[in-house]
Amino acid sequence: MMRAAPAVLAIATLVASSFVPRVAAAQASAQDQAVAQSLYDEGKKLMGAGNFAGACPKLEESQRLDPTPVTEFYLADCYERAGRTASAWTTFLDLAATEHANGGPKAVERERVARDRAGALEPRLAQIIVDVPAAARVAGLVVKRDGEVVRDGQWGVPIAVDPGKHSIEASAPGKKTWTTTQEIAAAGGKTTVSVEALVDLPAAIPGAPGASGVTALPSTAPAGDEPHAASPLRTVGLVVAGVGAAALVTGTVFGVMALSKSSDANSGHCGGALGGANQCDATGVGLRNDAVSFGNVSTVAIIAGGVLAAGGVTLWLVAPKGAVQAGPAVGVGTAGMMLRGIF
Repeated sequence: MMRAAPAVLAIATLVASSFVPRVAAAQASAQDQAVAQSLYDEGKKLMGAGNFAGACPKLEESQRLDPTPVTEFYLADCYERAGRTASAWTTFLDLAATEHANGGPKAVERERVARDRAGALEPRLAQIIVDVPAAARVAGLVVKRDGEVVRDGQWGVPIAVDPGKHSIEASAPGKKTWTTTQEIAAAGGKTTVSVEALVDLPAAIPGAPGASGVTALPSTAPAGDEPHAASPLRTVGLVVAGVGAAALVTGTVFGVMALSKSSDANSGHCGGALGGANQCDATGVGLRNDAVSFGNVSTVAIIAGGVLAAGGVTLWLVAPKGAVQAGPAVGVGTAGMMLRGIF
């Protein structure tokens, strides 16, 4: 989608006028294009008012919905004016690479402008170095910066970041998680954050109170009364009985419908008036056929339902039942009774 290029800043206008949308492999939908255009217009309006913190998210979403070189250029420009130097730098470089691959009559000029803007930002880039000393490199170590994993290939390497606060976290199995927050200055330079050796988590002490601080004493139930886990037959019994009950209801409904059809047939469509008890007109024949069909369904459903219901109840009655044990419990500042049930 072609973005309008309002004359807010002379250089931005000059550059944007040379940008034309590239043909994407997958075109955005008409609705996405409409939303993207609205967000672009709002973002440019906020930039004109000097509200770069509010403008950048609008341009980000516009570019996500319907990517164009114009939007990407203004997004990079917005990042730079908002003080997000690393984001601006990488966005200008991405735009330059895209235009280099895109080609076209003005691609060389567009690429040059984007690379010049990125080059001008390099001396101002703030960098962070996440140092992981040998003492901190334990099995399963995971290091994160602002919630994103920092893989070992990045350890000790200066990484460009936007100025502001950045959190560093290190964790490993059996270790306490270590975290710190580092303020990165806006005037460039390198800041090193060293991950400290992780501390072991306290070892579990057998018999020590749990999270609730309550320790259960041995049960006083007789040895021969240890409860058994409930048999799956109880569950099967419930299911079978439920199916049987549903079948009985179905059989009853079809039985009532059969009687109704038969009654309708005998009400002027069959009988002596037509020459005999089994003599029927066309409507009567249809009603009696329906009555016979419904009656057959009713008979089968009631028989099957009765068998299933009886079988389910039997399974429920013969299956082992759950048990409940009670015993005293004591803990830090507490005492009472603890119940344990197996069903």
